[in-house]
Amino acid sequence: MKSFASIAIVFLSCTVGAASGFHLPQSATTTNSASKLSMSISPSSISGLLVRGGAAAAAAEPVLQNYYGDALGFFGGIRIPASFLAGSSLAAMFIFKTKADDGELPKLERRVLGFYHLNSLLAFLLSLNTIATATVAHTAVLHGRFDKMAETAYMLMRREFGYEFITVRWSFLCSLFCFLGMIASRLLIEFDLLKKGINDGDTKNKRDIGLLVVCSLGALATHLLSYVNQNLWCWHSLIGMTIYLGKIIIKRAFVEARPLQIVSVGLTAASAFYVTKLGLREMRGETEDVTS
Repeated sequence: MKSFASIAIVFLSCTVGAASGFHLPQSATTTNSASKLSMSISPSSISGLLVRGGAAAAAAEPVLQNYYGDALGFFGGIRIPASFLAGSSLAAMFIFKTKADDGELPKLERRVLGFYHLNSLLAFLLSLNTIATATVAHTAVLHGRFDKMAETAYMLMRREFGYEFITVRWSFLCSLFCFLGMIASRLLIEFDLLKKGINDGDTKNKRDIGLLVVCSLGALATHLLSYVNQNLWCWHSLIGMTIYLGKIIIKRAFVEARPLQIVSVGLTAASAFYVTKLGLREMRGETEDVTS
């Protein structure tokens, strides 16, 4: 009876103390563990736990944004430098006509002259292709019938304007490198760096200046090509991008059966054939001159 009475007294005292706001002291271990638990759970962790899969799923969830303006800016902005390349290469194609008709040119200068005209023609065609494709794609963006939401502007362009996006980038980059080749060959021809000088000292001076031109523009071209290859994102090099674009064009021509695209592929193949034929003829003519 005494033990039962003591238990009842303790129970009643705890009940009265709880009602009046009095709490029994907790042990140090319990207090420290509770404080560590409260400090270890941050608000961001709690919000992550509310998402299915926890904090990892919340961090991996993509954030979609509207990149309509970025698409307009890309296709509109790239036409400005492409227009500069097109105008410069168009004017450069009609220079050195008298030298091209001169049959007394040394073989090295004749080769460089052919390289100059080939690069000026390619720079003009590729830059004009950039301008035309970007203009048509800009109109398609203004039409607005596509999903404007994406994680990045690059993903939007690859998804909605894959052919136009790749064609514009590839054409502009290739026209830029053709323009550099045209500039290098024109410097060599314009300042007669491929001809012999009045004496041996003048000849060595021209040769050194010519090597300086070739090395400086070659350094710029290789630097730009290396930087381009590092930032293509979807391809390891410009060659891989070229192969991918060629597959797209062949698919559009023969799988989707676009008649004008088939004609374009055929004419491109014919152009490559005649360029190769002219090069082989030039080499064959030089061989015959040497043997005779």
